[in-house]
Amino acid sequence: MARWAAAGIVGQIRDQLAGRIRRDMGKGPRAVATVIDSQSVKAAETVSKATRGYDAGKKINGRKRNLVVDTRGLPLMVMVTPADLHDAAAAKEVLFRLRLMHPEITIVWADSAYAGKLVDWQNSTSTSPSSRSAAPRTPPASSCCPAAGSSNGALRG
Repeated sequence: MARWAAAGIVGQIRDQLAGRIRRDMGKGPRAVATVIDSQSVKAAETVSKATRGYDAGKKINGRKRNLVVDTRGLPLMVMVTPADLHDAAAAKEVLFRLRLMHPEITIVWADSAYAGKLVDWQNSTSTSPSSRSAAPRTPPASSCCPAAGSSNGALRG
Protein backbone atom coordinates (compact mmCIF):
# COMPACT_ATOMS: atom_id res chain seq x y z
CA MET A 1 0.00 0.00 0.00
CA ALA A 2 2.82 2.40 0.86
CA ARG A 3 4.48 1.77 -2.52
CA TRP A 4 1.18 2.34 -4.33
CA ALA A 5 0.60 5.57 -2.42
CA ALA A 6 4.15 6.80 -3.13
CA ALA A 7 3.71 6.01 -6.84
CA GLY A 8 0.38 7.87 -6.96
CA ILE A 9 -1.66 4.76 -7.74
CA VAL A 10 -3.97 5.21 -4.74
CA GLY A 11 -4.78 8.75 -5.91
CA GLN A 12 -5.47 7.52 -9.44
CA ILE A 13 -7.84 4.83 -8.14
CA ARG A 14 -9.61 7.42 -5.95
CA ASP A 15 -9.99 9.84 -8.86
CA GLN A 16 -11.28 7.14 -11.23
CA LEU A 17 -13.86 5.95 -8.70
CA ALA A 18 -14.94 9.51 -7.92
CA GLY A 19 -15.32 10.20 -11.65
CA ARG A 20 -17.59 7.18 -12.03
CA ILE A 21 -19.70 8.16 -9.03
CA ARG A 22 -20.01 11.75 -10.31
CA ARG A 23 -21.09 10.55 -13.78
CA ASP A 24 -23.65 8.22 -12.18
CA MET A 25 -25.02 11.28 -10.32
CA GLY A 26 -25.37 13.15 -13.61
CA LYS A 27 -22.34 15.40 -13.02
CA GLY A 28 -19.15 15.88 -14.99
CA PRO A 29 -16.33 13.50 -14.10
CA ARG A 30 -14.16 16.22 -12.52
CA ALA A 31 -15.17 18.64 -9.77
CA VAL A 32 -14.85 22.40 -10.30
CA ALA A 33 -16.14 23.44 -6.86
CA THR A 34 -14.78 22.04 -3.61
CA VAL A 35 -14.88 22.47 0.17
CA ILE A 36 -11.87 22.56 2.53
CA ASP A 37 -11.91 22.03 6.27
CA SER A 38 -9.83 20.47 9.01
CA GLN A 39 -10.37 18.22 11.99
CA SER A 40 -8.06 17.83 14.97
CA VAL A 41 -7.75 14.30 16.31
CA LYS A 42 -6.00 12.96 19.39
CA ALA A 43 -2.75 11.09 18.88
CA ALA A 44 -1.38 8.34 21.12
CA GLU A 45 1.71 9.04 23.21
CA THR A 46 3.58 6.66 20.90
CA VAL A 47 3.14 9.12 18.00
CA SER A 48 6.32 11.13 17.43
CA LYS A 49 6.28 14.62 18.97
CA ALA A 50 7.61 15.94 15.66
CA THR A 51 4.35 14.96 13.91
CA ARG A 52 1.85 16.09 16.52
CA GLY A 53 1.04 19.36 18.26
CA TYR A 54 -1.44 20.97 20.64
CA ASP A 55 -4.55 22.58 19.17
CA ALA A 56 -5.39 25.13 21.87
CA GLY A 57 -8.80 25.90 20.39
CA LYS A 58 -9.95 22.30 20.56
CA LYS A 59 -7.72 21.34 23.52
CA ILE A 60 -6.39 18.35 21.59
CA ASN A 61 -2.83 17.04 21.50
CA GLY A 62 -2.46 15.28 18.18
CA ARG A 63 -2.72 15.77 14.46
CA LYS A 64 -4.96 17.69 12.12
CA ARG A 65 -6.58 16.29 8.97
CA ASN A 66 -6.95 18.92 6.26
CA LEU A 67 -9.61 17.63 3.88
CA VAL A 68 -10.70 18.80 0.44
CA VAL A 69 -13.91 17.26 -0.91
CA ASP A 70 -16.09 18.01 -3.91
CA THR A 71 -19.61 19.35 -3.44
CA ARG A 72 -20.89 15.75 -3.28
CA GLY A 73 -18.54 14.92 -0.38
CA LEU A 74 -16.14 12.81 -2.44
CA PRO A 75 -12.54 13.25 -1.20
CA LEU A 76 -10.01 14.94 -3.46
CA MET A 77 -7.13 15.44 -1.04
CA VAL A 78 -6.13 14.79 2.56
CA MET A 79 -3.06 16.31 4.20
CA VAL A 80 -2.10 15.46 7.79
CA THR A 81 -0.25 18.08 9.85
CA PRO A 82 0.54 18.62 13.53
CA ALA A 83 -2.59 19.94 15.29
CA ASP A 84 -0.91 23.23 16.21
CA LEU A 85 -0.55 24.31 12.56
CA HIS A 86 -3.16 26.97 11.81
CA ASP A 87 -5.66 26.22 9.02
CA ALA A 88 -4.57 29.22 6.94
CA ALA A 89 -0.92 28.05 7.06
CA ALA A 90 -1.85 24.50 6.04
CA ALA A 91 -4.09 25.88 3.27
CA LYS A 92 -1.09 27.29 1.40
CA GLU A 93 0.35 23.80 0.90
CA VAL A 94 -3.02 22.09 0.42
CA LEU A 95 -4.16 24.59 -2.23
CA PHE A 96 -0.81 24.46 -4.00
CA ARG A 97 -1.03 20.66 -4.27
CA LEU A 98 -4.71 20.85 -5.20
CA ARG A 99 -3.94 23.25 -8.08
CA LEU A 100 -1.25 20.88 -9.39
CA MET A 101 -3.44 17.78 -9.16
CA HIS A 102 -6.76 19.35 -10.19
CA PRO A 103 -6.26 22.45 -12.37
CA GLU A 104 -9.96 22.37 -13.34
CA ILE A 105 -11.04 23.49 -9.85
CA THR A 106 -12.20 27.09 -9.90
CA ILE A 107 -13.61 27.59 -6.40
CA VAL A 108 -12.84 26.28 -2.92
CA TRP A 109 -15.32 27.01 -0.13
CA ALA A 110 -13.80 27.51 3.33
CA ASP A 111 -14.77 28.83 6.73
CA SER A 112 -13.23 31.93 8.32
CA ALA A 113 -10.35 29.90 9.84
CA TYR A 114 -8.80 29.98 6.36
CA ALA A 115 -8.86 33.78 6.08
CA GLY A 116 -5.52 35.48 5.61
CA LYS A 117 -2.96 35.94 2.89
CA LEU A 118 -2.40 33.08 0.48
CA VAL A 119 0.51 33.02 -1.93
CA ASP A 120 -0.11 33.12 -5.66
CA TRP A 121 2.29 30.32 -6.58
CA GLN A 122 2.33 31.14 -10.30
CA ASN A 123 3.19 34.83 -10.00
CA SER A 124 4.96 34.80 -6.59
CA THR A 125 2.74 37.57 -5.26
CA SER A 126 0.37 37.70 -2.34
CA THR A 127 -3.33 38.31 -2.54
CA SER A 128 -5.28 39.70 0.37
CA PRO A 129 -8.71 38.53 1.47
CA SER A 130 -11.60 40.33 -0.15
CA SER A 131 -14.72 41.21 1.80
CA ARG A 132 -17.94 39.39 1.16
CA SER A 133 -20.41 41.41 -0.83
CA ALA A 134 -23.41 40.92 -3.07
CA ALA A 135 -21.09 40.96 -6.09
CA PRO A 136 -18.05 38.85 -5.25
CA ARG A 137 -14.73 39.85 -6.74
CA THR A 138 -13.36 37.35 -9.21
CA PRO A 139 -9.54 37.36 -9.20
CA PRO A 140 -7.40 36.39 -12.20
CA ALA A 141 -7.43 32.68 -13.01
CA SER A 142 -3.86 32.24 -11.77
CA SER A 143 -4.46 33.66 -8.29
CA CYS A 144 -6.02 32.21 -5.21
CA CYS A 145 -7.60 34.57 -2.75
CA PRO A 146 -10.09 33.91 0.07
CA ALA A 147 -13.21 35.86 0.81
CA ALA A 148 -12.84 36.60 4.51
CA GLY A 149 -15.64 37.09 6.95
CA SER A 150 -17.18 35.71 10.07
CA SER A 151 -19.04 33.07 8.08
CA ASN A 152 -18.25 30.90 5.09
CA GLY A 153 -16.20 32.30 2.22
CA ALA A 154 -14.83 31.10 -1.07
CA LEU A 155 -11.25 30.78 -2.24
CA ARG A 156 -11.30 31.35 -5.98
CA GLY A 157 -8.50 30.34 -8.26
